Amino acid sequence: MGSPILDVAAGTGRVAFTLARDGQEVVAIESSPSMLAEAQRKLELEPPEIRERITMIQGDMTNFQLEKKFSMIIIPNSFGHALTTDTQLSTLRCIHKHLAETGLFLLDLYPGALQNEHATFVDSPVPLSNGRTVERHGEIYTDFTQQLMQVDLRYIIRGSNKEIIDEVKVVSSAAILFNREVDLLLKMTGFEVVEELGSFEGQTYSPESGRRIMILRKRVHE
Repeated sequence: MGSPILDVAAGTGRVAFTLARDGQEVVAIESSPSMLAEAQRKLELEPPEIRERITMIQGDMTNFQLEKKFSMIIIPNSFGHALTTDTQLSTLRCIHKHLAETGLFLLDLYPGALQNEHATFVDSPVPLSNGRTVERHGEIYTDFTQQLMQVDLRYIIRGSNKEIIDEVKVVSSAAILFNREVDLLLKMTGFEVVEELGSFEGQTYSPESGRRIMILRKRVHE
């Protein structure tokens, strides 16, 4: 689809960096100063040709204004951080405004109906440049009545002998989004579906899919 790509709610740049290494120019927007600081730290470790392809911007996904339109906009697994209908609509309207007329918008969701009321997970350790590793432990609590999920995260940093050097705890919330609700939000903000996938490996989406990856475009008015 061409560059640049807009990465909305980019976090510490995990997706943005991958795209840049693949030769794409990326504008990454993130509201959290600590996330941006970590992304900037990681960016300084990249080769110059990668650094030149990434622009980091502090901004709120629910209300941002950039002086360009994009042929592709992505929001990987972060749309749930818009906790209310108003902020969800505002986010989608901002994306619609910044999407080129022939552009594509990739929306990555976890279907609300398949979420567990309570779950735990542990990610594989990630090596750091100083020889240490960081591992993420999580516990999820879901309130289906309020359509809210609380995520308690622990980041454990270990030394070369597996001893714990530090531990950081983070609590965040995310909205539980059901399919028909999402379909209505997209219709209200002028999007139509090009394709739906059930995984990033290209599986076709079905009601049993644990992931709903929607490739969208601006709806053509008849």
